[in-house]
Amino acid sequence: MTDFIDDAISAADVTMTVSDLGDNSYKCEMVSKHGQMTRTITMAEGYGAPQLGNLIYYYATEIQLYEDCEDILEWADDMGLNPGDHETRKRYDQIATDHKDLRLLFGELTFQMLMSALAISQAVAAADPN
Repeated sequence: MTDFIDDAISAADVTMTVSDLGDNSYKCEMVSKHGQMTRTITMAEGYGAPQLGNLIYYYATEIQLYEDCEDILEWADDMGLNPGDHETRKRYDQIATDHKDLRLLFGELTFQMLMSALAISQAVAAADPN
């Protein structure tokens, strides 16, 4: 995983306990000195249990797009989804909850550093011609 993810995890002292629920589903309980975040994650066959760094990276990238959009209409358009579809609303609302919970898990300063480092790493990757 990228250093900035590991740095944020370390700064907020985030740990994760994973419980196998069967059928490639896992209960992931992330806890820090600031808060907690619990999610049930279903992994593709053969990938095994989620890893903390990968899970944080996933949530950060989802939240990044959410933060960049004015509302569900812009977000749905960027995602290629129908904004009037019930499942689209459900997904958008879940990302709003993830946003709040991740911010609480890391604390405001570390959350902002995480999101800034993500944007910088993406800009560097986009500028690299290889």
